[in-house]
Amino acid sequence: MPSTRSTATFPENTTAPPTARPLPFLAQAARDLLARYPGGELSDVVVVVPTRRAVVYLKNELSLAAEVGQAVWSPRIAAMEDYMVELAGVQVEEPIALQLLLFDILRDIDARLDFDQFVGWSGLLVQDFSNLDQNLANPKKVFEYLTQAKALERWDLSLTPAEDSTTAAYFRFWDDLEKVYWRLRRRMEHDHLAYPGLAYRLAARRVKNRLEAGETLPQHVFLGLGTLSKSEEKLIQRLRKAGRAEVLFDGDAFYLETDSPNRAGQHLRRYRKLWDLPAEAFGGVPGHGLPELLRGLPRQVQFVGVANSSMQGKVAGQLLAESRRLDPKAKVAVVLPDETLLLPVLHGLPLDAVPEYNVTMGLSFQSTPLFNLVDLLFEVHLTGIREGSQETGYGVPRYHHLAVQKLLTHPFLRRYQHWLDQQPEQPHHLLDQICQQIVKRQAVLLPATELLEMGQQHPLIEALFATWDTCDDIIAACYTLIDLLKKAYQDQHSAIEAEYLYLFFTLVKRLDSVFDCREQRLSVRSFRRFLYEQMARTRLPFSGEPIADVQVMGLLETRALDFDHIIILSCNERVLPAPKNHASLFPYDVLTQFNMPTYADHEAATAYQFWRLLQRARRVDLLHVLPGADGSRTGERSRFLLQIENDLRLQNSQMELRDVTVETVPSSLPSPAKEIPIGTEIVETALGDLTLAKDPEMLTALRGALERGLSPSALNQFVGCSLQFYFSRIARFQEAEEVEETLGADGFGTAVHAALEKLLQPFAQEQRLLTAEDIPELIKQADKEVARALRREEKERHARADEGLNYVLGQVAVQLVRRYFESLLTQPGALPLQIHGLEQQLFATVFVPMPDGEKLPVRLIGYADRLDRLPNGSLRVVDYKTGIVQGFELKLQKAKEPASAAVERLLMEASSGAEKVRQLWLYRFMLEAEGQQAADAAILSMRNLPGGLLTADMSFLTEDGQSFRQASEELLGQLVHRILDPLEPIRKTDDLDRCQYCAYRGICAR
Repeated sequence: MPSTRSTATFPENTTAPPTARPLPFLAQAARDLLARYPGGELSDVVVVVPTRRAVVYLKNELSLAAEVGQAVWSPRIAAMEDYMVELAGVQVEEPIALQLLLFDILRDIDARLDFDQFVGWSGLLVQDFSNLDQNLANPKKVFEYLTQAKALERWDLSLTPAEDSTTAAYFRFWDDLEKVYWRLRRRMEHDHLAYPGLAYRLAARRVKNRLEAGETLPQHVFLGLGTLSKSEEKLIQRLRKAGRAEVLFDGDAFYLETDSPNRAGQHLRRYRKLWDLPAEAFGGVPGHGLPELLRGLPRQVQFVGVANSSMQGKVAGQLLAESRRLDPKAKVAVVLPDETLLLPVLHGLPLDAVPEYNVTMGLSFQSTPLFNLVDLLFEVHLTGIREGSQETGYGVPRYHHLAVQKLLTHPFLRRYQHWLDQQPEQPHHLLDQICQQIVKRQAVLLPATELLEMGQQHPLIEALFATWDTCDDIIAACYTLIDLLKKAYQDQHSAIEAEYLYLFFTLVKRLDSVFDCREQRLSVRSFRRFLYEQMARTRLPFSGEPIADVQVMGLLETRALDFDHIIILSCNERVLPAPKNHASLFPYDVLTQFNMPTYADHEAATAYQFWRLLQRARRVDLLHVLPGADGSRTGERSRFLLQIENDLRLQNSQMELRDVTVETVPSSLPSPAKEIPIGTEIVETALGDLTLAKDPEMLTALRGALERGLSPSALNQFVGCSLQFYFSRIARFQEAEEVEETLGADGFGTAVHAALEKLLQPFAQEQRLLTAEDIPELIKQADKEVARALRREEKERHARADEGLNYVLGQVAVQLVRRYFESLLTQPGALPLQIHGLEQQLFATVFVPMPDGEKLPVRLIGYADRLDRLPNGSLRVVDYKTGIVQGFELKLQKAKEPASAAVERLLMEASSGAEKVRQLWLYRFMLEAEGQQAADAAILSMRNLPGGLLTADMSFLTEDGQSFRQASEELLGQLVHRILDPLEPIRKTDDLDRCQYCAYRGICAR
């Protein structure tokens, strides 16, 4: 069977881009520095750039700009964040230790503070304190304003005393916030520690003190900075006032002009006005005003729409390969606003065209398979049910089978199982055996002791499922898990999985040291929060050439850097820029009142980074997810793309803008078809509809199935979907065994059938009439018999009948049985009832003439839920249906319609009503084949008891004067001929509703 392979295709650039371009910002800055500070003067200068990546690039540009043979003393070059911490003279404390210190302070103020609640907002509080200090807001005024604002919320006279007490505690927290801030700040300053924002405040204050003391500070040059915090702004302002600082921004007239509505220049326009900076401070040429890079340089811009997020990695790789072919020496940056796309991008890089590249952003630990394993482990323990003492909160945990099986099938554990299978005197297929035992036992909730018994007390199983009561238990389990898993990679020291394990070990070790000997023991959820916070900050570094021609980086890392070709992914709203999240405990009005940044400032900063990156690029490819193509994205283009299309393009006549969509085309390379046991000729239609031709081998198998015997349900299955019939009756594919937590429709029906059979069994065995006097006793016994039937189902499925949905279904089953017996008292002619048999098997054999003269023996098999002996001596099959059936469904012949139309529906139609009539027809036929000349068949719908026994009018079968049995044999012959017709292939149904609960829909791509 041919397959399709998705290949990204889009128009190819055939024109080489223009070559006359201005120097990159840092290259020009390096030349200016060498020219302005000759000899050894440069070594006394401090150059501050936005990022550590910019530090590397500037050092390289200085070495390239120096004349051959000239020795140059490099200036002190530092990233702004590192330089501020250096000036502050402190060490930045780890966030976890900082939060625990904050908890100690809060507990001194309020001893009733719950630690698990504290971890929910402590991170935000630390972030708010940092934001307050970094922007030099007055703490006293901020907290006074905050207290007064919260006081306005207290005016609610309708509160009950209990609600008023809770409300008072809430507002007391805001009243104490200033006290908490000052205690935390004093503790940190005493220990020469700081959180990031406090380091910035201390740096600004120390520079002020040094200047006021008359100390001569080195000359500073601030290069390529964008949005500045208030502390950075104040630092630069004081140094400039002292004549010890120069500022050079990288800007453009497109967004820096005074009347420009573009928010990219929002902050730089303010700095220009605040410090009265000339155009040269923004890269302009003296006497020529602000630089005109965006509007004045020719460039090729391409919008590339893709079907989904992950496809962007493949497309980016193809764009990169094309770029290297057109200009092998071009500097290219692949920019990822969404860091989760790093792995798809790395997998999509064309290694033949790009043998060397550098990844600057690092792989987030949360994007690794090991994080997924840890997450599954916490899921097992957090979704488990504790059964034990409610007073102590401790007990025996029972883990849900789905979480357990998902954990045991993780690739890391499977790799360990593979290693274990190769060791002598070790259990083989350990994890597979546990999964098989879970299904075999139909275990829904598994105690840890049972899992250990299944796992032969292996240390891995104990590490995974031993009870977690405190964080010490979690840490011990993690250490054991790391020690065991690393054995699977001990022969592959360069494996990236070993790097994951080492990083995880360092994270656990850090938390172990932080929480050691603390009185407050963390819950599992709190420990997970702390652990995940650490994982979010941890990056797996990639080795590479720092200044390689191809860079894979985040948007923040591009600050002050320039490239010839830019490929930016995820150019959609809510990604670029990020969504408007108010991640702060401080209300929005507090932030605006004290000039602390809001989401609007973050959006302006993102806009500046985007437009600045485009300034000197010759080619720009902007990838975006198409509308409605990705469920996790809105599909709306980023506002930056709209600005390029509707603003920049109108102002730059030299810009070539193309809007393309990546399409997927079928591959000409066939893939081998899945093995099909019978029917080797497979036809792939234009619509991708899988069909199986009836070759001789297939026809032989079909004849065998007919001779062995088919039930009415099997024939209904053929009419409804012949492919499902093939998978089930011919190929005999076994459905994957799963644990059934709830009874489901089949289990529920089985329980109702079993209860009715047990209750009516004495009447069938003794052949005595069921009368109105028997009904009260049957109703009384209904509860017991239904419970007994449910216990049998529980034993087979391990689905507890007294829990959850099973309990509800059990109550429904009792009501159905009771109401059935009650309905017998009100329905005319229902009583007395003589029951001839229960769960009785029916047979019939029909000899169907074949084209070659042979008479094929076709066997029918059925099971009657109940056989009634009617007063006239005939038999009636009663088929129980726990679902609802209406009488009109059983009418195949419409008014004023020939009998042939009803016959065609009986043989061809796959509707629910036609299937029920077909079933009644075959039951009646099997009875008459056994010699019952006046047989009948009916349906008892347990959800339509007022309708009584529902029968189908089959008079259309005998309109030609034939007997029912003779007409039925002819129709069965037509159905058999259809089954064996070589010109009618086996194919899947067009009714997608039928596929919803089909066990084989994964095979036929439904």
